[in-house]
Amino acid sequence: MTTDAAVLRRNLLTAVPFLIAVPIMIGLVAIRLGIDLRVGPLIAGAVGWIVALVLRAPVAAIAMRRTQDRERAQPIITAASGPLEEVVRLVFLLLLGRDVNTAVSLGLGWAAVEVVYAIASGFAVTALVGRTDPEAEQARALLPPMMLSSSAPWWGVVERIWASLLHIGFTLIVAAQPILVIATAIVHSATNMLLMREIRRGASPATINAAGAVLALAVVSVGAWLIGR
Repeated sequence: MTTDAAVLRRNLLTAVPFLIAVPIMIGLVAIRLGIDLRVGPLIAGAVGWIVALVLRAPVAAIAMRRTQDRERAQPIITAASGPLEEVVRLVFLLLLGRDVNTAVSLGLGWAAVEVVYAIASGFAVTALVGRTDPEAEQARALLPPMMLSSSAPWWGVVERIWASLLHIGFTLIVAAQPILVIATAIVHSATNMLLMREIRRGASPATINAAGAVLALAVVSVGAWLIGR
């Protein structure tokens, strides 16, 4: 393992407890605010995220077939992420209920499984950094420098906070007004695409996460207002 890979791995291992703590702390805050978190919707949120992820596979296959290029296909896959997640989110809310307790529980479960995915992705990147074979070098060339930096795990903790709040906010909005799934799908995809663009452009992690935090607080505020009407 190279020195860079060793530092990245050490930082990731240190950051893992903080990543895991993100949904736990948000859940404790929700309980403090009077939300009755429910196990069923929490699990359903995790399942919903997995279903949406699986649904991306055919989209990715079609995009790759049409473009014959992974870099050109990625924006298509990213653009599809919003509609896929938001439609699945709506379906689960219609099945389980649209009250505030169910919505927050579902959104938190959605965010929690994404934390697990982020941790797994972090270890995959670390393994890639530690390899010196040509295939690994080609794969690293496709990744933005931000993801390969030793500070990436710590910025990942910050990202998980606002991304988790964003999921809860989207869930509250869709629960309050199902027709607004159109708006959440657009905002969701736009956020993912802008995030991908700014990362590739080399924008600073501080700037990206500050913008994400502002957006997440706005979405949560709108969701709380709508469902509390």
